[in-house]
Amino acid sequence: MADFKDSDPYQITWLIRRVYQAMGQQADKYLESLGISVADRAVLEFLYPDKQLSVPQIAEQYRVSRQHVQVTVNSLKNRGLVNLEPNPRHARSPLVTLTDKGRGLSVESTHRDESAIRKIFANISDKQCARTRKTLTRLLNNLTKK
Repeated sequence: MADFKDSDPYQITWLIRRVYQAMGQQADKYLESLGISVADRAVLEFLYPDKQLSVPQIAEQYRVSRQHVQVTVNSLKNRGLVNLEPNPRHARSPLVTLTDKGRGLSVESTHRDESAIRKIFANISDKQCARTRKTLTRLLNNLTKK
């Protein structure tokens, strides 16, 4: 009987972990020069260009804890990258918006992301990308079914 660690599902899981880790390390390098983290970039992306979202809304879209997003938003606010605006629908959950500085940083990080992603996928066909995207979407849906 074959060892489970030799199975395709296990090996795919291991590869996803390694790809995620390697991509995060690469992003850390170019985002560091902008003074932001991967988590900072994610929040900036959700707000770009002019969205107004509460911390719970960002957390739901980002699929992380509200507390994690709150820490990131607090840090971004302290650096002048986001503002907190009154939320007419929920007094205790302000809307997070980008400042001009945050919007500019979001544009720059997006340009760097695009360049890095183009390099990563340079030798992978459109057909392979589409198949991989479909498979990863199914995996994510399996993991997030409620």
